[in-house]
Parts: sequence; C-alpha cells; structure tokens
Amino acid sequence: MNEVSKHRLTQAKDNLRLFDFLDIRAAAITGSVAKGYADDNSDIDTIVMLNNPMTQGEFDKIVEDAKASGGDFYHGSPEEGFAVYSYVDGVRCDFGFGHYSETETLINEMLEKPEVDLTKHLMISGLIDGYILKDSNWLAPLIKKAEDNYPQELQVMLVSHFKKFHPEWAIEKMTIGRGDILYYYESLVEMTGNIIGILCGLNKFYHPGKLKGVEHTITKMHIKPHDFVKRYNFVLSAEKYEAIKEMFSLVRETFDLIDVHLPEVITKRSREVLEMVLRK
Repeated sequence: MNEVSKHRLTQAKDNLRLFDFLDIRAAAITGSVAKGYADDNSDIDTIVMLNNPMTQGEFDKIVEDAKASGGDFYHGSPEEGFAVYSYVDGVRCDFGFGHYSETETLINEMLEKPEVDLTKHLMISGLIDGYILKDSNWLAPLIKKAEDNYPQELQVMLVSHFKKFHPEWAIEKMTIGRGDILYYYESLVEMTGNIIGILCGLNKFYHPGKLKGVEHTITKMHIKPHDFVKRYNFVLSAEKYEAIKEMFSLVRETFDLIDVHLPEVITKRSREVLEMVLRK
C-alpha cells in the first residue's frame, strides 16, 4: 500500500466520526484507496451500513453538510439508501448509505441465483477488495461467504456472456480498411473487456464492473494469457495491423484457457466465428 493510500485511510477513519449520530453496523472503504494505489487525485469511497433506517432529519443533515462542504447529493432516499459527496480537507469523499440488509441481500441473492449484473458485481468485488473501517463481526464473514461460495454457475454465465467476438477479417476491414479510427479503438477496448470478463469467470472473481483500475484485479488472477497486461498495452499503441493480429492471438489463447479450466463452456462455435471470411 502506497503512502497516499495510507493517509487516505487515516482520513477515512476520521471521516466516519462525522456520522456519530447514526447507528452504524459496518463501514468499508472501496476503490483505489482500499486497493493501495491511490494518488493525490484519488477520492475516498466509503460505504456506510446502518442498523436502522435513517430518519428524514438525519438524511437532511447529511445532505446539507455535503452541500456546505462544496459537495452535493447524488441520488436515492432515506428509505432506499442514497449517496452524497463532500470535500473534507480538500479531498473529495463519496459516501453511500444504506440498511445493512441490502448488503446481505445483494450477496445472498448472487450466491443463490447468480446473474451477470455488472453493477451488482462491482458492489461485491468492491467489498471483497475493500478495507473494513468498522465491523460488528458481521461484514467480514459475509464477504468471506461471497468469496468462498462463488457459484460454478456464475463461472459459466460470465464466460459464456463474454466469449462473443467478431471475425478477425471484420474488425480489420471495417476499422483499418475504412479508416474508422474511433471504431478501431472501440473494438480493441471492447475485445479487451470481453477477455477480462472471461478471465473473471475462470478465476472465480466477481467482475469489477468497469475497466478503470482493472490491472489490480488482473494482477491477482492465476489464470490469464501470459504477459496479458503488457500485451494489451502493446495492442493499444502498436501499428494497427500488428495490433489486431496480437489482439486475436490473445482471444485464441483465452479460448484455450476456457477449454482447459472450464470445458463445460464450448468454444467451438466462437472459434469458427473468428475464422469466418467475407464471402466474395
């Protein structure tokens, strides 16, 4: 953990005192601060889980204090949970508030009935990678439950959902061939994101929900193409034809990993699509 992250964590602990009037069951930091790679531009993301529903008066105070600091109200309500951002000692601090049962329901439903809802995945993965500020012997076991009971059905769902790629010729002809530079980069980023989604399933990871900061997740993966980060960085900076060739090499290697580690997901049709050629 770098020094900025350490300072931000200390500040996050102090920030929690701003809400001493609430009945807090647990609180956790997520994002770059919790993961240990924050910089001077990083905000502090805090999730506050309450024992009792928030009153209108408590809600009004939190929103008013946020606005007084130069921040504002994001969305939500006292009943359903809500989020605000505040500025504390020059640092942007995001706070999400909700009843503890919402977190229990989120995790239990994902374990009982898995789904590829990346917003829910983001919340669960954020807690798993998070730093617990306060816990009444409830949050840590719940997080461990999410990690230890990762459903095989979810593995299959994630890998199946993301193993969709266009033919190599189509990407080449419709991006470079047409001089469509925006579609070219969009295609490369989309393909990289699909590979990462597949790798999350293979490694029994909840999807981080976005590409921002995803290298932290990739670093923890045991199953991935060799030199994956180095290679996709190369793809995004290399000569275009060379980049596409390398991108599809990564896709094919990822299909090989599926065959070895999750053979119940069949890659035959996906491989055939990669090799399809334009009919003359």
